[in-house]
Amino acid sequence: SKSLILYDIYKSAADFTVDALHDDPTATARETIYHFTRRLLVGIASDIERAAVYFQEGPYITEWFTEEQVAYIRTAETTVYEHVRDVIDRGIASGEFYDCDSHVLALGYIGMTLGSYRWLRPQGRRTAKEIAVEFSTALLRGLIKDETVRGDSPLGIDVQGEGRSTPSS
Repeated sequence: SKSLILYDIYKSAADFTVDALHDDPTATARETIYHFTRRLLVGIASDIERAAVYFQEGPYITEWFTEEQVAYIRTAETTVYEHVRDVIDRGIASGEFYDCDSHVLALGYIGMTLGSYRWLRPQGRRTAKEIAVEFSTALLRGLIKDETVRGDSPLGIDVQGEGRSTPSS
């Protein structure tokens, strides 16, 4: 049935997004945000149609899915939101980020990244990885307290080799 096919698409998208959360426990908050952004955008670019269905059909899932299916999707969405908010809070607590409303920033970040399905194209002029660098750099430059880090290495990594950058002196 259409609802089962739609649920399979939803479950696949929700599971992908939650799976993309897995972080290196030694990574800084800024590195965590960058790596999550990269995984999300690369995943969206690899299956634009799945992302489009997920967001365009979102208002109707309570009509088509069972209560248990809706709960599964909402739990996944909450997990993603809480993870992003917690990473921002961790950055604030460590002094890496300015104090901010992590709730609002997490919602904005989610909208910015997950909404990219509307315009992100695998064969576009910029790759998903390049766009992840742009998104993450813009966001992190607004959060990072240390002026040198903010200017020199906001992602906390060497994007060329995907290794960690060394702090500036």
